[in-house]
Amino acid sequence: MSLIDQFIDAAEKTGRSRYEIILEALKLRTSFTRLGFSEYIDFQLYKNDLTWEQKKSFGGIRTQNILEDILIDDYSKFLSLDKVTMYSLFDGFCFPIPRIRATYRSLRPSSILQLKTPSELEAYLKQPGNTPVYIKRSFGSYGRGNTLVTSVEGSHVLIGNGRSELISKFVDSFDSSRSLGWMLQDPLKCHSNIFDLTGSQKISGLRIHTFLTKDSVVPTKAIFKVNVGVRDSDNFEHGASGNMLAAVDVATGRVFRAVAGVGTKQVENPKHPKTGREIVGFEIPYWRETLDLVVNGQKAFPGFLCPGWDIAICDDGPKILEINAFGDIDLSQHAYRTAFIDDSFVSLLKSRQLDNLLKANAKESNKSPLNNRKGIRRHHWQW
Repeated sequence: MSLIDQFIDAAEKTGRSRYEIILEALKLRTSFTRLGFSEYIDFQLYKNDLTWEQKKSFGGIRTQNILEDILIDDYSKFLSLDKVTMYSLFDGFCFPIPRIRATYRSLRPSSILQLKTPSELEAYLKQPGNTPVYIKRSFGSYGRGNTLVTSVEGSHVLIGNGRSELISKFVDSFDSSRSLGWMLQDPLKCHSNIFDLTGSQKISGLRIHTFLTKDSVVPTKAIFKVNVGVRDSDNFEHGASGNMLAAVDVATGRVFRAVAGVGTKQVENPKHPKTGREIVGFEIPYWRETLDLVVNGQKAFPGFLCPGWDIAICDDGPKILEINAFGDIDLSQHAYRTAFIDDSFVSLLKSRQLDNLLKANAKESNKSPLNNRKGIRRHHWQW
């Protein structure tokens, strides 16, 4: 459906005039968040359930770029970009993580088994006891390429989505253009309560944002990424994956709102399509332990002021899948139906004297006398 057709559909569903909706979208496009027209539709801001003040705080990719500029220290970015480095840090601090079994097409220290060629990867997969195994890029995002190999049967591999593929073709599919290569990990199974909800042992994880104040760590948002079982990852992919999002009450660990899809086709508080179970009201297992884990973990990353944690909840407790230096703001805005930059978040920015940077001119490039960095949004870093 074209963007014009989506605006027409939005007008018909709300009873508002097309002119009124387009004018509102234009006002948001020219506001400080510079919300895009497609983002206006994606977040269903054409509806009448939010005030103008609430709508104009919603942000899209432009707002996210500003927040990343403020909240991510450039010197620290590699700690979240390379998952092998990230996992080594986690392991050093004794945080629970899925074990790295090997890397593929990646030059690493000898403490990690290194598979260098398609034939070596094929031999590894065929060796008894090496499957199931979870394969993902060391450098990558949105779960692209993540694959669960459940077993090898003769000349074929069985994939987590039920598909069978010739093993020689499968190992050749892992590109060699990325120098950081791939990780082979222990596969995880979700907590039995989550299995009862989704009907699948695949991970339905949490995206949790924490904020590092000057003397504490504050969990701000928690999104339950509900896997519908079609893909090997729980990523939302702006609704394209079919997976769902749910807003979690940070105080209790209880889901209070859920969505499927985006824009005019977004459905609020759906039941899980596979089991028919209600998502709203679900209580996240090990909630207190999960909060303790991300609060403690945040202290290992002083260069990320508001990271997004991906956490798997298993029968033996929460495990860190990765830390995102920031993380997409659209997940929480879809799930909570509130702006990421809400009053509580602005208060946290104020606690570090960062709120004024939201509207600062990024072109102001004088060097800071404190840290010698260029760009006004980087002047606050202490080193």
